[in-house]
Amino acid sequence: MKSSRIAASFAGAALLALATSPAAQAFPNQYEGLQIGDCASWDLANNSAGPADCGAVEAQYRLIEHHPLAPETQQQQCGPKATLSYHHRTDDGYRLALYCFTYNMTVDSCWKLTDVDTPQRLDCAARQPGSDRITEVFEDVVDENLCSTTAVVYRRVGLTVCVVPN
Repeated sequence: MKSSRIAASFAGAALLALATSPAAQAFPNQYEGLQIGDCASWDLANNSAGPADCGAVEAQYRLIEHHPLAPETQQQQCGPKATLSYHHRTDDGYRLALYCFTYNMTVDSCWKLTDVDTPQRLDCAARQPGSDRITEVFEDVVDENLCSTTAVVYRRVGLTVCVVPN
């Protein structure tokens, strides 16, 4: 009798563990191993994403937050400075981690900023029409008067970049 109660308790604990943890297969984590400050690519047109060298044209984003998720934190959101978020999840939608990115705008990088809501990093050597080269970056500041050249201000993320035509 005692051994059947122990077996029943063990079985109940196993069912509880399965109910509170993701039982489905996880999708591959495209940003596995990224640390805060590391850079990443994300290309909707080609459905590709992953870590990238911060100096590369593909490195349009920089990781600013990373949250491993649990059952009680499934609704975790990125902070206000994030411009892109990625949920690593299982095939049934259970969220395993949240990655929050902002633009990887650095001095001497080139961008197409004609639509400030969707800036695109470009190859400076290609000298594409509408390409601007960043000359200064001010994080946590939104003041176009800081630039002696053209200023592009991202108020929501607290970023001011000074640019010249490339």
